[in-house]
Amino acid sequence: MAPIEMGVIDLAERFVVLSRQESGVYRCKDYLTADHQAMLGQTLPQETPASSGCSSSISETSSISGGINEVWREKICEWTFQVIDHFDFNREIASISLNYLDRYLCTRTVNRKTFQLAAMTSLFLAIKLYEPTTLRMSSFIELSRGYFKTEHIAFMESSILWTLSWHVHPPTSLNFVRNFMPLLEQSGCSASVALEIKEVARFLTELSVCDYYFTTRKPSSIGLGALLTAFDSFDDATLPLRVRQRFLDLVHLTNVIDPAAQEVLECKGRLSETYLQDSGYHQQQSEPVLNDGGRYSPDCVTDMESSYHTSKRHCDRNLRTPLG
Repeated sequence: MAPIEMGVIDLAERFVVLSRQESGVYRCKDYLTADHQAMLGQTLPQETPASSGCSSSISETSSISGGINEVWREKICEWTFQVIDHFDFNREIASISLNYLDRYLCTRTVNRKTFQLAAMTSLFLAIKLYEPTTLRMSSFIELSRGYFKTEHIAFMESSILWTLSWHVHPPTSLNFVRNFMPLLEQSGCSASVALEIKEVARFLTELSVCDYYFTTRKPSSIGLGALLTAFDSFDDATLPLRVRQRFLDLVHLTNVIDPAAQEVLECKGRLSETYLQDSGYHQQQSEPVLNDGGRYSPDCVTDMESSYHTSKRHCDRNLRTPLG
């Protein structure tokens, strides 16, 4: 069997596993719909093992709906990236953290305070699981301006793990991008161009994290859509049509992911719109998001910048969580 066929087979087996994960326990529902919120409002979440250790101030808010919306999620995503960049953690942590948060919010209604606590704890948990150097819980207490105590985060961590059934290793869109890269190289793309494509695609996957639109989309569709969007940044001389087509053929040969699937095309369209909204994206992909500036935050979520892709690149150096 030819080496190129062997490579496709090996990747196909990997894609089968990842595809099963993204379509199963790690799939997220469209939890912001009125019907879903109404359904959650009629059914209180099951008691978790840590419920007895939760203070009354947090227990009382767990079943009260505060009108959660996309703006809340955009704000907390901005803050998540700021914290990650400040402590020089892997930015893929944001995708993992938001996956925890989104799946958790699929199961219950929350008010602003509980939402903030769940978001903070999701990030804390992702850092603890994926970073060799963990962030002390005391640092998170500081980031909340003392709004939460150690027992609050400890309770919420148990609640999240219990709710997610300990499924804490979600496949990310960037993970799929990395797995697609060998197929691109086998298609005849030069190593230098492939690296540029990967960097653009990586940037696009980061943008997708803060956009609620992508919450219900498969990471494979987002990752492939990001690569196809990155292709549009190169002319035919740099990335010949035969290379592009060969790549699509190889993806199709895996018999797992269809590059012509409607969801892939929709993700590509959405990412293309986002990417083209600001011509400065191309020049600012590698710029640091923030430095060690002051740590004073707005008093509430709505005081932050409304556009996640603007504040993500031009943030106000606030690290403490936005609270209402």
